[in-house]
Amino acid sequence: MVFFITLLAVVFIIAAAGAKRRASKRYDLPLENPAISLAILKENLLENPSESSLQKLKEFAAEQNLNIPKEEYPLGKARSIEQDDCLFLSQAAWLDCITPLEFNEEPKTEKSLLNGILRLYSDCAIFKAFEEMREKFPSERQQKLEQGYRALCELRDNSQADYNSLERLRIEKEKWEGEARCF
Repeated sequence: MVFFITLLAVVFIIAAAGAKRRASKRYDLPLENPAISLAILKENLLENPSESSLQKLKEFAAEQNLNIPKEEYPLGKARSIEQDDCLFLSQAAWLDCITPLEFNEEPKTEKSLLNGILRLYSDCAIFKAFEEMREKFPSERQQKLEQGYRALCELRDNSQADYNSLERLRIEKEKWEGEARCF
């Protein structure tokens, strides 16, 4: 009987360890690259706002000694498109308060700053990061990327909410991100 109970306890311990490993793989978190793990958790929270997604992000931030905003993450669901815009803006601003780890790389390079910019959500945070990049690494390429982002914002703000407009916006955004990644 003691052997059976011991065997059962060992099986539970192994199952719990496997469940923990599967839970970390659920988001496909590359444990060797915390910057990408943080980006995945932030994106997951933005796309699937839930208490469990928020808790995973908070746990990861605590492990990495990252500051989390004191105010609560706006988890609500929007009832209209106008409310959806306001909700997204507040969620993006909250997420941008968690500094992308690329900004903490030393020495700071154009590439690390640009990779951090690609991890931001709000226009305000993106333009602030472009300002820092402009001060540290002024170049024609940097200006072109910043102007490209401004043009993307203008296209977004002047687009209709129909399939063709959204598809065109998606294509232009992917093109801009591709140029930024090739920087």
